[in-house]
Amino acid sequence: PVLPGRRCAQSSRALPRPQDARADTARTCMWREVHAARGGGMHFAQQPVVVNVGRGLLDDCGASESSVASDSERERKKRSAASAYVRVSMDEVEAEAGAIVRKADKKLHAIEDGARIALAGDIANVHFLGQELVIDDNDATIVLVFPRDVPEGALKLEELVYEPLSQANDIFVRQHNEASQETMEAGFETFMDGPVTRGHYFKVVRAKLLELFRKSGMKVSTFNSIDGDETFVKLSLDRKGEVIKHYAQRFTYSMQFTEQAYEKVKPHGIYPGHTPMKRNGKPVAAYGPYDMEIAEHMKEFSPVDEVRILMLQLHSVVSLEQLRRQGVIKKYFPAAKHEDVQLLHRRWLQSKWLRDHSSSMSVFTKVFEIPRYGTKGGLIRNFFGEEIAFFFRWFAFYTQMLGVLGVFGVLWWLLKDASKDMRRVYHIAFCGIMVVWATVFNQLFRNRMARAQQEWGMQDFELAEMSFDRADYRPELEGTWKQFVHRVFSIFLCALFCFSFIALVSGIETRRRTEFEEDGLQGRFFIDHGSLIVVTAIKATSIAWGYVAPVLCRMQNHRTQARFDDGLTTMLACVKIFVTLWNFVYHAFVKGWASPTCAATLEEAAARVWGESAYSAANETLRASALAELGKAVFSYNRTSPHHGTLFCVRGCFPETPEQSHPAAETNCYHVLRKELCMFFFVHVLYTVFFLVFPMLKVKFDMLWELRKAKKLQKHGEVEVTQYSWLQFQAKCPTYEYLSWGGSRVEDFLECAIGFALITCFGILFPLLAFFAFLANLVEYRLLAYRMTHVTCRPMPNGASGIGTWQFVFESTSTIAVVVNVLLIVFVMYPLRSQSLKSQFFLFIVMEHVLLGIRYLIDIAIPDVPLDVRRIEDFNTHFRRTMVKYPPLSIPEGERYEAEYKKVDLGLRTGEGLELDFEGSEVSGVDSEETSSEDAAAAANARPLAAAPTAARRCTSGRFDCASAWPRPPRRGMAARGAAALSKPPTLDASVDRLGLTGLAAERIRCEKK
Repeated sequence: PVLPGRRCAQSSRALPRPQDARADTARTCMWREVHAARGGGMHFAQQPVVVNVGRGLLDDCGASESSVASDSERERKKRSAASAYVRVSMDEVEAEAGAIVRKADKKLHAIEDGARIALAGDIANVHFLGQELVIDDNDATIVLVFPRDVPEGALKLEELVYEPLSQANDIFVRQHNEASQETMEAGFETFMDGPVTRGHYFKVVRAKLLELFRKSGMKVSTFNSIDGDETFVKLSLDRKGEVIKHYAQRFTYSMQFTEQAYEKVKPHGIYPGHTPMKRNGKPVAAYGPYDMEIAEHMKEFSPVDEVRILMLQLHSVVSLEQLRRQGVIKKYFPAAKHEDVQLLHRRWLQSKWLRDHSSSMSVFTKVFEIPRYGTKGGLIRNFFGEEIAFFFRWFAFYTQMLGVLGVFGVLWWLLKDASKDMRRVYHIAFCGIMVVWATVFNQLFRNRMARAQQEWGMQDFELAEMSFDRADYRPELEGTWKQFVHRVFSIFLCALFCFSFIALVSGIETRRRTEFEEDGLQGRFFIDHGSLIVVTAIKATSIAWGYVAPVLCRMQNHRTQARFDDGLTTMLACVKIFVTLWNFVYHAFVKGWASPTCAATLEEAAARVWGESAYSAANETLRASALAELGKAVFSYNRTSPHHGTLFCVRGCFPETPEQSHPAAETNCYHVLRKELCMFFFVHVLYTVFFLVFPMLKVKFDMLWELRKAKKLQKHGEVEVTQYSWLQFQAKCPTYEYLSWGGSRVEDFLECAIGFALITCFGILFPLLAFFAFLANLVEYRLLAYRMTHVTCRPMPNGASGIGTWQFVFESTSTIAVVVNVLLIVFVMYPLRSQSLKSQFFLFIVMEHVLLGIRYLIDIAIPDVPLDVRRIEDFNTHFRRTMVKYPPLSIPEGERYEAEYKKVDLGLRTGEGLELDFEGSEVSGVDSEETSSEDAAAAANARPLAAAPTAARRCTSGRFDCASAWPRPPRRGMAARGAAALSKPPTLDASVDRLGLTGLAAERIRCEKK
C-alpha cells in the first residue's frame, strides 16, 4: 500500500524482469519502499529516495515514465553502467519484494487505519499513563465499539440466533417513536425463516444501523483497534448545521437566550429592561424550548448540547442497551476531547502557584486546598453535565462546612486540661452546635442549589427525562399483582436483612460477654478483637447488600433510569445507614437494658461484670465504694425470680473498672462507643480511599499490558501499527455505573452519606472526629476529581435539577440526629443519666422540641428558593412571553354568538345600548403574524357596506372624535412601519385609498362625509 503523496506508485505482486533502465528504476524504488514499510513501521519517506550505486547517483525515484523516457542517450548509458554495480541479484529482489507485498496485502486495512491516524492525529503525552498517544478525537461525539472476528473466534459467529426477528425488534422498535415501526419493514427478510447464524445476524443489524445513521444526518467515520479485534465508529453532528437545529426543535431541547434577545424588553418596576437581570455581576438569561424561528436569539450549541441531542436521536431510533446486551456492540461512550481533559487537569487538579514549575508537586499541593463552592462549576458542568456537577458542588460545600464544625472539635480537644464540669457543659453545647450545623448546611445548600438550577436551566429537567424506557422494563407488568408482590417482597427482604444484622451484632456481643464472664478461660479472642470484628461485620454486610439491592430494584420494574436510580438510592441508603448506625445505637441505648448480669448478691454480680481477678485485686475500701456506686438505680436493679428468689442485676452499661466507680465515671458502653466509632470511621476512610486508588492502578496496568501485547504482535509480524490512540484508551477505561471500578453517583454519594450520619448522630462522643473528617474529605475530593478526569470513561453529561433523592436522605439523617443527640445527652452522659427515668423522659421531650423548633426557625430564615431567584424568574417569565409568537385567532361562524351579544345591555341608562361591530372574525395575539396589504384590501372589500355608515354615524353624532373613531388599516407589525406613523389618524381620502374601497362603498362614504 502506498500513502497519498508518494510518487513511487509501482506496486504489483509479480515484478517483470527489467529490460531497461525504467524497469530498473521502478524495481529499486519498490524494493526500498517495501523495506521501509517492513522495517520502519509507518515511517514512509515523503521525499524522493536517493540510492547510491557506485559511480552514479540514481535519484528522483518518483519521476514519471514520461520524464524517464525523455532522458538523453547519455543518461541512458550512464544508468545502464550504474546498474552493473548493484550486488543484489534481481531475482532475489523480486522474490523478496513479492513476499513482502503479499504479506502487506493481508494487513492492508490495519496499515491504512494506522496511516490515517499517523497523518491526521497529533501525538500527545497523557498525564495518567505517562505514555504518548495518538489524539484521534476529531469528529468524535459519541463512540460505538464494535467487536471484530479474530482467529480465536471469540464472537462465535457460527452459533445460531433462534429468534432473530424478535431480537431485532427489541433493538429498532421504540415505544415512544411510532415511526420506528417502519424500520422493521425492510432489510430483515432473511429473519422470517427462523434461526440464523450469529454472523449473519450481526451483518444485517450493522447494515441497518448504518442506514439509520445516514438517514439521521450523522457524520460517521471508523478505524480499527491496535490489535484488530475492535472497530471504533465515531458519530457527530455539525453544531452549526440545520440537522442539529431540527433535532433540537423536535425534542423541545432547552437552550439559553442571548443577552441581545433582551434588547426589546422595556423596563418595568425593578426590572431594568433591555438586558437580563444579573446576580453577582453575571447576567442570568432565561431558558426556553428551541425554536428555529427564534434561533437567532438563542446561544449556539455547545459540545454538551451536541452529545445530548445526538443521544436523544439515537435513543429514538435504536436501543443502545439492547445492542450491548446482544453483543452487537461492546461499549458506547461520549468522547472526551483531549484538550478538555488537559484543561480540567490544569485548572481542577493542579495548584495555580506551582503548575508552571512542577506538575507532580502542583497536583500534590492541590490536595490540601479547600475546594470552594461554585469554583470550576462551569468547567465541570460543560464536561460532565449537571448531574455530576451538582455532586461536586455538594461535596465542596460539605467539605467547607466540615471545616467550620472541625473548629469546634479542635476547641473541644484544647479543653482537655479543663475541669470535667467545663467539658460536660461543652458536650451539651456541642449537641446544639451539631444540630444547628446540620440544619444550616442542608438549608444553605438548598438555597444555593436553587440558584444553580436557574443559571443552568435545570428547574424542570426531570419532566423532559421521563420519556426513555430502560432496556429491561416490561410494560405488561404495570398495575398487575405480580409487580405489587415484587415490590412488597423487596421491602420485606430489606427488613429481613436489617433484622439479620441485628442478630449478628447481638451474637458477637453475647460471645464477647461470655468470654469476659468466664475470665478468659475459654479464650479472649472476642474480648481483644471484638471491635474489629464488629467493624468488619458492618463493612461485609454493607458490601453484600450492595449486590442484593440492584437485583431487588430490577424486580420492581422501574420504567426510566431516573426512577431506577431513585429506588436504588432509597434501598441502599436505608439499609446501609441502618447497618452502620445500629451497632452504636445498641451500645448507647439497648445494651444497658437488654443484657443484664444477674446474681444472688451484688458482690457476685460485681465479680462477674468486672472479672474475678480485677474485683479481688481491689482493696476493701475501694470495693465498698464500687459496690455502693454499682448499687445505684442507674447501674443496677433488683428482680424476683420464682426459682432463685431475689436477684441483683447489673445493667449492661456500668463503670468500666472498680477504680473508676464514681458518679461521673465513663461506662463501658461509652468507652466501646467511642473506640468503635473512631475505628469504624478510619476503616471507612481507608476503604473509600482504596476503592479510589485501586481502579487507577488497575486501569494503568491494563493499558500498559495492552501496549505490551501489541508490541508482541508487531514483533511476530501480526500487526504493523504499535501506536496506541486516545479513543482506544478511553474505551478501556471503566464506565461510570453502579458496581463498576469507575465508580458511580450512587456509590459516591452513599459513602458521603454514611460519613455524614456518623458525624451528625454520634460525633458528640468525640468532637475531634469532625476535624479528621474534614482532612479526609480534602483527600477524597481530589481523588474523586482525579478519577473522574483520568480513570473513569467519560459518563453521559446528564442533566439534573439537583441532587435528587439524596437531599431527602441528608435531611432525614439530620432529623434523626436531633433525636440521637438528645438521647445521648439525657441517657448516656453525666449528669442527666443520674436522674430518675421520669425526669429523663421529661428532659428528653423538652430538649428535643427545643432543637426541632430551632430547626424550624432556621428553615424559615433560610428559604429554599431565595428572593433573588424569584425576582429573576419573574422577569425571565415575562421575557419568554414576549418571545412567543401567537397566530391570529379565527373564530368559526358557529362560535361568534352575535345574537346573544346584541341582547346584552351595558348602557349607562336603561334602554341605552352600546353599538357593536360584529364584523371582526379574528383576534390577534402578541406578535401575531403580519397581514399583507393584499389580504387587508380583500378583507375590506368583503366587509358589508353597513360598516362604513356605522363609522360615519359615530363621527357625525358629536359624541366621538372623528379621527379616533375612524377605522385604521390593519397593523402589519412594528418592523414593517413605525409606531409614530401608526399613531396618526388617517384622512378620509387616505383611508379610502388604503382600504382599497371602490365603487358604491367609496361613493357612499364620501356622500355621508358631505
